Amino acid sequence: MITRAFVLSFILLIIPISNSYSVEKKPLRITIHPSKINKNVVGSSITIIDYNTIRKSSYKTIGDLISKYSGINFDNYYYGTDAKTSVKIRGFGEQSSRNILILVNGIRLTDMTIGGANLSILNIDDIYEIEIIKGGSAGVLFGDGAVGGAINIITKNPIFTSDKLTFKSSVKSFNGKNNSFSLTKRLDNFVVQSFMSKENSKGYRENNKFENDTFNFDLIYLKDSINRYNFKSVYSEQFTGLPGNISITDFYTRPRYSRNPEDYGTEKVNSISVGSQNILNSGAKFSNVLKFEDKDQRTSSYSWGQYIRAKTNLETSTFSSKLSKKNQFKNLDSNINLGIDFFSSDYRAIGNNWSQVNYHNIANQKIFEPFGTLQFKHSEYKDIQYEIGFRYHHYELNANNYSTKSSLSSIERDNYAWSLGVNYNLESYNNLFAHISRTYRSPRLDEIISLVSPNPVEKDIKHQYSNDIELGYEYDESQMRYKASVFRTLIKNQIYLNQTTFNNENFDPSVQQGLEIELDQSVNDKLKFKSNATYIDSHFTEGIEKGNETSYVPRISGNMSLNYGIDYFSNASLEYKYVGKQRSGNDPTYILEKSKAYQITDFNITHKIKNVNLKGSINNIFNKKYYTNLIKSGSNVAFVYPQPGRTLFFGLEATF
Repeated sequence: MITRAFVLSFILLIIPISNSYSVEKKPLRITIHPSKINKNVVGSSITIIDYNTIRKSSYKTIGDLISKYSGINFDNYYYGTDAKTSVKIRGFGEQSSRNILILVNGIRLTDMTIGGANLSILNIDDIYEIEIIKGGSAGVLFGDGAVGGAINIITKNPIFTSDKLTFKSSVKSFNGKNNSFSLTKRLDNFVVQSFMSKENSKGYRENNKFENDTFNFDLIYLKDSINRYNFKSVYSEQFTGLPGNISITDFYTRPRYSRNPEDYGTEKVNSISVGSQNILNSGAKFSNVLKFEDKDQRTSSYSWGQYIRAKTNLETSTFSSKLSKKNQFKNLDSNINLGIDFFSSDYRAIGNNWSQVNYHNIANQKIFEPFGTLQFKHSEYKDIQYEIGFRYHHYELNANNYSTKSSLSSIERDNYAWSLGVNYNLESYNNLFAHISRTYRSPRLDEIISLVSPNPVEKDIKHQYSNDIELGYEYDESQMRYKASVFRTLIKNQIYLNQTTFNNENFDPSVQQGLEIELDQSVNDKLKFKSNATYIDSHFTEGIEKGNETSYVPRISGNMSLNYGIDYFSNASLEYKYVGKQRSGNDPTYILEKSKAYQITDFNITHKIKNVNLKGSINNIFNKKYYTNLIKSGSNVAFVYPQPGRTLFFGLEATF
């Protein structure tokens, strides 16, 4: 597949490439994908990572870039990549991949399993901005699985780009290498975009090898400036060594050691999608996206003289349709959005569990979600804007033991989400915002068919739902911005892994509440200061975990950075991150102490020479020794996942 990708791109390369007007010179916030949200989501806490910030930070991974903002933490098992990552927002720790939704242009990148979204298949240079929507209102916008929030990645609009070829190459610690090509070519009313990358790393630890090949191909037909059609194909192949966690003693004496020298995982993804955007005679914008994805995964682990293997296949069909229209009726200005999202997933799991019991299970899940949002304001009260949203959720699941032809689970349920939001502009640069919402999430396919317990004990896991409230204030002018928000979420029927039985169950209820503070200041034209701090109280109020904090959620975390524009061609930044103590996993009786807090300081520098950008960074300058994912073993021993000390990165990017 990769060979065919290179051949196709070579054919495109021989077509003459010119270097005219490009999005780097004048970025515009227009996208060919109509499903993205308006950045002015009324009443909710919204963070926009703009094009200039992304461009200056293109040496980072997407996950690392996102983690610099308030209320967000990021775990990475493979230094310098987005593989096997978990983005955590507002009190969702171990369960973050089930409750935080990641999308590209409003279409899900997160699938209907517990695995996190594979951000490594994305080309950061194609991204125009990243929208982070916190809280339950994201569930109305995007549906199932956005209880804690959503991250919507918006790509550039090819109508404003010209022919361009970009080559990037980088080296980093632990023999890491990444080479990529991206191409944009206009042929009359067609725009061709292609991206391919090859990445590999030996990794910080033993059996920490990582390899990733990615190829993306886009074909867009621009009928005119407002009507367009697109086709996209994505292929990704990934290999990861799985070193696992080690005892706390080993962490201090031999942190690179792996207890699992033979464990590995592979993943192959093929997807195609077609979409359209049209402006109707009424002035309404009508958009449709149809996507098919096939994902094959294999894992193998060696334990107690036996191999435990699993092979899974997930086929997902997605259809999303949306109608948007602005209206003016007497003294009311409104913007209405109506749409339908439909998902159908077929899942197959084959292997043997820890007891050497063979299994072959299959499941089908269907989700149907019509939704609507209405934003409006009165012409006589222009400083106040309102939003009302509602989403209906119909869910069907059938799981079967393929070998015995017997049913494991059969569920049909209905649920709903709603939100009410208000923005009040007190005066120039001052804004008060508030929202209340209700949202939900359904059991994931591999929460029903667990690879640990393939014959589920809990065959009828209830839908999780939550009630969310937030109040915030923001001051934003050209030289200074500060923002503060308080939030509280009450989660009912939280779907959680019972660490004593290894079955997914409903824990009811749990609370997540906290405070976020952000402060940005331009010291002068060249020097900019950014900072944020988050306090989170996330705990269970009933059941076996009553009174316990949620695992892997720091009470206090924060970021600070200084960005200095040396001149037009050069930029340097110093970044600091603090992550507080966290409760261990698999420890309902609090046998272990919390993990140690850690602090990381990074230095980054970029320099442009004509059409070449040079980038370098020193991560963890002070070589701090730290770990993540503290967990208790069955013998009450602390196990952790070591993280690397000081690391180096150097890369170049050439554009023609």
